[in-house]
Amino acid sequence: MNRTQSSESTGISPKRMVQLESGEKQPTLEELKAFSKTYKRTIATLLLNNPPNEKPIPADRRTVDSNELGHFQENTIMAVRKARALAQSFLELREEVGTPFPKFNLSASIQESPKVVADKIRQLLHLNEIRELNNIRLALDAYIERIESLGVVVFQLSLTQDNVRGFAIVDDFIPIIGIKRGGETPYSKIFTLFHELGHIVLNEGAISDLSINTQWELEKWCNSFAAEVLVPTSELLQMRILKEYQEQGRKVWAKKDLVDLANHFHVGPLAMLRRLLENGLTTKAFYEEKHEKWNKPPFGRAKVPEGRNLAKEAAQEKGRTYVGLAFKAYDLNHIDIKDLSDFLGVKLSYIPKTRQLLNA
Repeated sequence: MNRTQSSESTGISPKRMVQLESGEKQPTLEELKAFSKTYKRTIATLLLNNPPNEKPIPADRRTVDSNELGHFQENTIMAVRKARALAQSFLELREEVGTPFPKFNLSASIQESPKVVADKIRQLLHLNEIRELNNIRLALDAYIERIESLGVVVFQLSLTQDNVRGFAIVDDFIPIIGIKRGGETPYSKIFTLFHELGHIVLNEGAISDLSINTQWELEKWCNSFAAEVLVPTSELLQMRILKEYQEQGRKVWAKKDLVDLANHFHVGPLAMLRRLLENGLTTKAFYEEKHEKWNKPPFGRAKVPEGRNLAKEAAQEKGRTYVGLAFKAYDLNHIDIKDLSDFLGVKLSYIPKTRQLLNA
């Protein structure tokens, strides 16, 4: 980021930037906070004489041309950096309210069956209870909270470059999952969430695009793990509609039946169709036809543009647990209103709206 871009992002004039860079002037606390927000660095880090060694970006597991692997644009790098900073804030908030963070103690190897590991996770987290939720957005929140109960932090971040759907970080003080916030359906986010949990269970951090055509064995394992967590084979084969199709010898699915089946398992129609193909319940030709038709990214603007809802973005990004901890620390007088604003990443005027979203 050059000086002009830094000035625009921080709101600090170019003249003042020159003074700060040359050491002619010392930064104010507000300026340090602006730099911290822009560069996703703690204020303590900014005050060091020499920059610290930055932890590496998670391994690149995208399915892209080989000469692009390992190269990320600024947005992706900043999102990973922001996730690390938010994880630190998450721990600070837990300390403020006296709530210890559980230690993540699950592990598996890629030699183990993803189905077996998925069964254990599903039972441990009591995921069938969440299946009863018809509101998919509430279901997404519930899945996130269950995963966080294991000792993982989950953030929804702006991932607009590099075709990234999510990432998992395992080299920090706590495991971190980042999923794409905008341009994704809740169904896609849920699948990404469990795909990245697979990476953490294997202790293999990665940046992923979740392609079904991946040649990475690790990605194949995580895809299979997520699919089995959400659509257990044993339950799928017992579904009434599926038995009817089998009795009639039908392998070309009506869209309504496919959508109803997918909604039951909290996955998208294409993910559901993939599970049917894996179990010999549809044809490869039918799957490929629908995959080409449905697997297209959304484009253009919303028909009725609503403008940005900064309070909603902040609450969604950090999650209900994080936001709830911030307000609890404030209500206990452990942090002041300005600290609350900094933890939430919103201006003071947006704090009431953020609390309303938490209580909604």
